[in-house]
Amino acid sequence: MPRSGSFFVALCMTAIAASVAALCFLAGGVELGYALAIGFALLLAMVIGHLGALQSGSRQMIEARLADLSRSTGEFGRDMAELSSRLDRFETSMLDRTLAATEPMAEEIGELGALVKQFAETLQVHEAAIVRATAAPAMAPQSQPAAQQPAPQPAYQPVAEPAPRMAPPAPPVPVMQRYGEALRQRLDPVPPAPRRASAPDPTLPDIFAGMTRDDALSIVDEAIAAKRYDLFLQPIVTLPQRKVRWYQASVRLRSADGAVLQPADYRELAEGTGLMPALDAETLARCIQVVRRLTSRNRDVGLVCDLSGASLADAAFSNEMVESLDAARSVAGSLVLSFRHDALRAMSPLDIETLKSLMDYGFRFSLHGVGDLRIEPRDLAEKGFRQVKVPAELMLSRGQDVSLAIHPADLPSLFARYGIELIVDDIESEQMVVDLLDYDVKFGQGVLFSPPRPVRAEVLAGAEPAGIPPTQASAQPTLSRAPRTEPRPDPRPAPQGPQSIGAAALAAGAVPQARDQRRPAGIGQGLRALIRDRS
Repeated sequence: MPRSGSFFVALCMTAIAASVAALCFLAGGVELGYALAIGFALLLAMVIGHLGALQSGSRQMIEARLADLSRSTGEFGRDMAELSSRLDRFETSMLDRTLAATEPMAEEIGELGALVKQFAETLQVHEAAIVRATAAPAMAPQSQPAAQQPAPQPAYQPVAEPAPRMAPPAPPVPVMQRYGEALRQRLDPVPPAPRRASAPDPTLPDIFAGMTRDDALSIVDEAIAAKRYDLFLQPIVTLPQRKVRWYQASVRLRSADGAVLQPADYRELAEGTGLMPALDAETLARCIQVVRRLTSRNRDVGLVCDLSGASLADAAFSNEMVESLDAARSVAGSLVLSFRHDALRAMSPLDIETLKSLMDYGFRFSLHGVGDLRIEPRDLAEKGFRQVKVPAELMLSRGQDVSLAIHPADLPSLFARYGIELIVDDIESEQMVVDLLDYDVKFGQGVLFSPPRPVRAEVLAGAEPAGIPPTQASAQPTLSRAPRTEPRPDPRPAPQGPQSIGAAALAAGAVPQARDQRRPAGIGQGLRALIRDRS
């Protein structure tokens, strides 16, 4: 049809041109050549006008179709965006429902794991006690030669050997995680050598010079039991602006005579004897209180709280810490838990799982006490560490042999790739600051900016952290330079033969009980109550 229409239009235009040429020749008296030229010019004009009209119509039609296509594409894009948002909301709601449905089950599985471990340890204790009880009759005839026994032998024998009567074993004491090594040290089957009253321990810190290790331990134990400790804060500032970004919290003990014990003075003694969980429980409670006070005034300032790796290894402390920080999720963005480098390397898989539980609550961790730069940032980031504190002397070693795995100038950029902030500690001079700025260090800490300062009493007056009341301790040695003149009596009974860990726990149930007396109230009570209810 369009083709026939085009033929008809061309025919009409030819007829019109021929008619005009004929009229010009016949009626107008124009010569034949001029009349034909006029007709051809008219035909050409009509053809050009017709083609222009056709192109204009085609252009308008194409533009209309393009507009319709653009409109349809926009509507399709909006529909796809709406569908994507609905899918996101659906995935989020399904994930929340799944977590809400599986969280009680995960908690039950964790509790069952703790109960199974407790049952295995208790079973080991009973088996060791039964082995000792059954082996005692066979060892009795060899332990007493007949030539050295007096004549009334039958009257003496029942008193010396009560074990063969197979009395029921005493109730097992709750053996906490990793207390085996402590029991071996405290209940070594080899009789200890007689103690020398006037032999001081040269490996103790200078503040304990002239004392034995037992005297120093008594001072630390008495200070923790009496809750004589102060919380000190030292700022961590940005470089070069020197604006306070964090506060480093540390605890200093006070002895009975007023001497101040730095963390380096008491930490080794307290960690080796199980005193750190009690102190760290109080420290964590006070840090939560302080960080709430800080964030109420400035949301940009946080707190770094030092904890001991030995406390994290205590199962009761770990459970109570997870519960306490779960209730304090509101300060997760402003409270950072700090651990020493050597403690991180010694952490067991159970300790790492505890850190991951705290990561799920939003808490992050800091690493301090770095002795070398053999650090894997990827591994730290996966464990939740967001800060690494490196001493200034180690950063500015300038090629000395300090076991470098990477040049210190590359550390800030390397840590930044994994979201870890590098903090340089122990800055004492302006020259150190200038050198560290060349390394692009963003955070610094040291006496150059401010020494550690104690927290004011009114800050902690609002809510005293839960803990044990100060006990009526007996006379303890003070930090005097005069050595003890008489040995400390050993209240433990002398071991009668080889003992396993479980048998030692049964034979000396006072060891964990004494630890519980030093631990703040609430630590481990939830776990023990759960065990009692389900056993």
